Amino acid sequence: MRALRIAWLRNATYNFKTITRSRQGASVENFGGAVTTASVKREGKVSRLFDAFFSSGTMINGDSVEALHAHHASSAEVWRRALEKVVPACVVLRVTQVRPLDTESAGSSYATGFIVDRERGIILTNRHVVTPGPTTSEAIFLNREEVTVRPLYYDPIHDFAFLRFNPKNIQFMDLQEVSLSPESASVGLEVRVVGNDSGEKVSILAGTLARLDRDAPIYGRKGYNDFNTFYLQAASGTKGGSSGSPVVDCHGRAVGLNAGGKNKAASAYYLPLERVVRALKILQQCKVSGGGEEWRKPHISRGDLQTTFYFKGFDEVRRMGLNTDTEKLVRSEIEESESKTGPATGMLVVDSVLLGGPADGILQAGDVLVKMDSKVMTHFLPMEELLDSKVGETVEVTVDRGGKRVSQNIRVADVHAATPSTFLEFAGGSIHALSYQQARNNSVRTGQVYVAEPGYVLSRAEVPKNAVITKLDGIETPNLETFAGILKRLEHGERVSVEYYTFYERHRRQNSILQMDRQWYGPPVYWTRDDAAGIWRSTENYPRKVVERLQPKGKDTQDSQTDITPESAIVMAPMNGVSKAGDFESNMRRSMVLVDVDIPLVALADGVHSKSFLGSGVVVHHTDRIGLVLVDRNTVAIGSCDIMLSFGAYPAEISAHVRFLHPLHNFAVLSYDPSKLPAEARAQIRPVEILPTPPLNRGDTVSLVGLTESLRIMQRQSTVTNATLALVISPADIPRFRAVHEELVKLDQDFGSEFSGIITDQDGAVRALWGSYAEQVDRDEREWCGGLHAEVFLPWIKRLKEFEENPMTPPPDVWVLNAELQPLLLSKAAHLGLPSRWITRLAEIDPNRRQVLTVRSCVAKSYAADVLRDNDMILAVNGHPISCFQDVEKLILQQVEQDDAKNGSPPRKRVKFQRNSKSGEMSYEISCNGGGESMELEQGDGCTPNAALPSHSLKLTIFRDGGVMDVDVKLGFEPGMATDRLVHWCGAQLQAPHRAVRELGFLPEKSGVYVSRWHHGSPAQRYGLYALHWVTELNGVPTPDLDTFLEVARKLKDGSFVRVNLCHLETTKPKVLTLKLDLCYWPTWELTLNPLTCEWSRHLVV
Repeated sequence: MRALRIAWLRNATYNFKTITRSRQGASVENFGGAVTTASVKREGKVSRLFDAFFSSGTMINGDSVEALHAHHASSAEVWRRALEKVVPACVVLRVTQVRPLDTESAGSSYATGFIVDRERGIILTNRHVVTPGPTTSEAIFLNREEVTVRPLYYDPIHDFAFLRFNPKNIQFMDLQEVSLSPESASVGLEVRVVGNDSGEKVSILAGTLARLDRDAPIYGRKGYNDFNTFYLQAASGTKGGSSGSPVVDCHGRAVGLNAGGKNKAASAYYLPLERVVRALKILQQCKVSGGGEEWRKPHISRGDLQTTFYFKGFDEVRRMGLNTDTEKLVRSEIEESESKTGPATGMLVVDSVLLGGPADGILQAGDVLVKMDSKVMTHFLPMEELLDSKVGETVEVTVDRGGKRVSQNIRVADVHAATPSTFLEFAGGSIHALSYQQARNNSVRTGQVYVAEPGYVLSRAEVPKNAVITKLDGIETPNLETFAGILKRLEHGERVSVEYYTFYERHRRQNSILQMDRQWYGPPVYWTRDDAAGIWRSTENYPRKVVERLQPKGKDTQDSQTDITPESAIVMAPMNGVSKAGDFESNMRRSMVLVDVDIPLVALADGVHSKSFLGSGVVVHHTDRIGLVLVDRNTVAIGSCDIMLSFGAYPAEISAHVRFLHPLHNFAVLSYDPSKLPAEARAQIRPVEILPTPPLNRGDTVSLVGLTESLRIMQRQSTVTNATLALVISPADIPRFRAVHEELVKLDQDFGSEFSGIITDQDGAVRALWGSYAEQVDRDEREWCGGLHAEVFLPWIKRLKEFEENPMTPPPDVWVLNAELQPLLLSKAAHLGLPSRWITRLAEIDPNRRQVLTVRSCVAKSYAADVLRDNDMILAVNGHPISCFQDVEKLILQQVEQDDAKNGSPPRKRVKFQRNSKSGEMSYEISCNGGGESMELEQGDGCTPNAALPSHSLKLTIFRDGGVMDVDVKLGFEPGMATDRLVHWCGAQLQAPHRAVRELGFLPEKSGVYVSRWHHGSPAQRYGLYALHWVTELNGVPTPDLDTFLEVARKLKDGSFVRVNLCHLETTKPKVLTLKLDLCYWPTWELTLNPLTCEWSRHLVV
């Protein structure tokens, strides 16, 4: 009997009356809910209840238990036969929203659909699955065949949409279809939801329809919401992935479309199918007979008053003032023909009217709808049928307003016209006309310039997502065409004003400065939806009708500012009586700058951990030809960025370029063009004096100087508490630059953990850079400041001053040991076996530190990695005992200078930069005037010395395994601009493994290109080509570098699948995945650095 009980429960979910036994043996009826097999197993009480029930032989409604068994056995067989037809018709949909649009963001997801026309290849699913924007989608059938599907139609209001596919592409199974039967829905009907629930390929959930007149669910204010319709409700408990599943009865007919549910309850909501049936009949006529995959553009009329109605019972509308005579009229009209959803128990009430819509100023919230065109309207379905038939015409609407009947003629709007069919892709953002959905959500007018995603340029201008742009360059932008026309005429780097508002502050207009970018993302692209082809098409020649760019009234041009004589604008010298501290601050203000850094998403290279940085810098060189600024690398982390300098000397801003990034130390050097500054600013700016000697010592009194965000000088006197603090920063989870081989200055008082600047003596000479450092501690980002001694960066600033003679000089390379060193106390080294003579010798040459340097790690595949081992003690370099990092660097520079002197005069690099006209690849030829040799380097190389460059090596005396020995180590070199090439393929950002990756000590055997980022909505996201991987092969062909990778990638066709071999950074495990190319939305392109100007350029790879 127990086995029989379990078999009965396993079949499905049922509504029943629970029978319990009282102490006297009499039965008591209590209404029970739906119970599934899982819930019976979880609840011991219910299980015991059924044990008692089956053992008692109790009768139910006069039927014996045996009869009940037979009934349910036949019911299970009916469901089995029905599901045998339904399950093969269901498909798993893999949908990728390739661009953000309207209420949807870019991304990839799984959902469900089911075939409703197998001959034409039509699949029904939800609107929020297909989305109104550009998508790429595949359908996976029950036998795991996969085909491409394209959008055929999505309803502008209700949550249903259709996809199409070519049935001929299914080769190994017979297609099935599910018929639509909206009239079969009724309260108490047992249903099954068949779909991809919670990521499962096939899941069948049971339920019973409890309501047919539920209000449309509200998913949130910012997203898509259905309205002006009833929903079906059941307790099937569907979850993510089941969107678009058919809700079928025991005959295999769809009575509803699964749309949503409650996260904390079992309630599920199904869309009725009456309007779906109408749309399907029209779409079936759009298939071109004998045309293969060709379809005509569907036209399904959809009319609306742009008014939201709610269904309210007669008791509620009566409280709202409904006239008794009106109620009698309505009841009498509907008694003769009851609604399909059962007896009418209420009326439609106006909830909201769209601003600027056809009913604006005519209908009001609280109006009770009585008639449309003399027909009593109490349900959504007949109202929609009438409005769909009268698009562009007028209807007479009669409402009851506070007991008074009011009639007005209202024009029926075309809902499709209020749905975006074009959008502007601008610097990584999406801008389009404000849709009906978002206008309704926020009670504003449709058609305004809406920011679905701000992208890079608008984010820099602090224009947020979901904002509405009202003016650009002083010109009103009432629509997208006007905005696009103005934007098209802006040159790269041009700065104009932008006015906007947000929905949360709709009555306040905000202004900002927009700086045009055509460097990182290229020109803006205009996308238009092609409904017949099911894709979006792009063009840079947009739009057809644009406005002429006007000069706004009252706008001051930059030239008009030059009429002011320099003398009249120069800041006056301090008056007599001003304190010495005031003179000091005034002088330091003339040298300080605020460095504002922004990094576009497409250039977030080398594991950088943020898109924007702000810090203090100092002018170290300033003439009429070029200016140089020193700043820390936690402010300027990489070279692929935009930099804006704000000077403390004069209220002026100017863009700057990164000219040097030290690969080991926490400093960078920027350059700017002084000729672009006003004459007043050029006269006020003063470079600082850098004083490396005598070195700072503990107890010295210094001044800490910095610049606030409001360009005010902050300075205070401090005392050096430690001048030789060894810096040790552990690698971050995502490899990125970290300073090594530094001894920092620490002060007793500073301005906090994030306030950077400089350390000076009492005369204003720079003794150290007070730089910002970042590190991960238990996966939390922490920032702090420390002083970098002037002797570390001064030699490089002197070399960079060569830009004065030739601004087209490339940044210098840096020769490095390629081994990370760390200090070890001599007392501990003695316990590890270091001979006493070396302990005595090292203690004598440096009585303060009393330490020895040990090898912490080596850079992967470097010369040092072949010779040195972890924990080797470095005792001497070229015969000179060493005890600190600076000793090593001085000896490296000395060795390089000696080798260059042997080869003649020190080589000065000259670079010839060129682009291949056929391949589009960029290369540069480097020559040295001392050696007369030249070499050809391709962008992205430079991590290993080329044979054409001079080779440098050091003789190291090391202690290892109890013995002292000498070894020769060749030096490596790092380019002065770090990563200089980025390739974007299938939405993945590829680059050569940067130094922080190689510092981890591992590279794949054949190396490979490194994935540093991926983008939402791309094939990389859809198929799992994520960051922190090396791509080692494409279709079995090794890809050791970017050039080889692109050579293979160029041969791949759009829509083809490619086999990608990966190696994970952390686990080093190999991995293979397949990826489908999408060159329509994700073409291959690259960013390359011009070493002459240190400017980046973008071009397609074809």
